[in-house]
Amino acid sequence: MADSQFTIDSLKELKSRLETENDKLKRENAEILTRIIKLEQIWAEKEIKKNRKFQTKCIQIIKEILNEEPIIEYRPSFLNGLELDAFFQKYRIALEVQGAQHRLHSTSWYKDVKKLEDVVWYDEKPEIVIPERIQKIKNFVNHVFKNFDL
Repeated sequence: MADSQFTIDSLKELKSRLETENDKLKRENAEILTRIIKLEQIWAEKEIKKNRKFQTKCIQIIKEILNEEPIIEYRPSFLNGLELDAFFQKYRIALEVQGAQHRLHSTSWYKDVKKLEDVVWYDEKPEIVIPERIQKIKNFVNHVFKNFDL
């Protein structure tokens, strides 16, 4: 009987140590995940800044070539919330700079996984998406011309 009590006590002690170690590992894992998320956010912000500089340079070049001020970050209703980086009314040119958001797909940029999956699909299927978007842009330009009597 004493042997079985010793075994039970040993097992209880082992269980207690394992639970303590498990709790410690859970805390460490949570800390590591928090650090990873923070690093992803810092990295994404850095990429956004880099992309913003590139986008600004592209818009500036087109402004100089066309000698026209564009509408910046315009969201026409037919694009369902999507944004054009710049639109030049006189020449009917829309500018969309393919920046970090089209290459990196950081999960912190999207509200849910479905939205992220949709964006990745659109970026990976340009042969399907581009003709649809070209038609939407044509419709937008025609709409702008009607509204501004151009």
